Amino acid sequence: MKTIAVMNQKGGTGKTTSAINLAGELVRRGKKVLIIDMDTQGNATSNLELTEVPKYTIADVICDKNPTVAEVICRTTIEHLDIVRGGSLLAPALSAMQDMPFGRDTTLKRLLPQIPAEYDYVFFDCSPSLESLFNINVLVAVQYVLIPIKVDKNSIEGYDVMLDTIRSVREIANPDIRVLGIFMTAVETGATMDREMIENLPKLLPELAFSTYIRKNIDVKKAPLALQPLCFFSPRCAATEDYAGLTDEMLVRMEAQDNG
Repeated sequence: MKTIAVMNQKGGTGKTTSAINLAGELVRRGKKVLIIDMDTQGNATSNLELTEVPKYTIADVICDKNPTVAEVICRTTIEHLDIVRGGSLLAPALSAMQDMPFGRDTTLKRLLPQIPAEYDYVFFDCSPSLESLFNINVLVAVQYVLIPIKVDKNSIEGYDVMLDTIRSVREIANPDIRVLGIFMTAVETGATMDREMIENLPKLLPELAFSTYIRKNIDVKKAPLALQPLCFFSPRCAATEDYAGLTDEMLVRMEAQDNG
């Protein structure tokens, strides 16, 4: 089971969209995938159609009300794509973690063994804040981090802060964490700045930048309204092709890092 955080401290970079669409692409390839929504906005939860919703939530697990992670997993209309709900349901969990006298940063790590082994991949959709206790917990728990960025000044400037934070977590709390890479979302190939970034990002970050980027496409916005990953909603659109290419690169990097 591979655990992957999709994270950036900047908002609007396509974290939730990418978590859902990478998960959907892996499901399309026959894998079983779980998304854990650790964002208090809960967009991953609201962007998928749930078919089985347990009465318990991840907050109940963290607040030690007896259910396990396995008991709070929701099924979706996409077979083999499941989710643990986030959003406002996380508020009691945050409060409980903040009140812990010790071990608050390792809460999620201690819960990982409760995730059924049947899942091939677990994606954590994260909030846009490095200081969030939830995000710190995610970084302490996961093996890999994916960083989506948009082609704008604020997003581009923010990636180095993310990398510094991940290095600190590796040194202090999670020696197994690795950055899989940085990729661009909502790319307009006709825009001058976007074309410059396509050319220059691999030169700027030769070991981290993915060659695949996600093109801006109206179906990327329509798919959440249909409560489906893009590859099921619009299998032939350009962005579906892009997420398939990104998945290929991601898997190659995972294999290389595992063997390295």
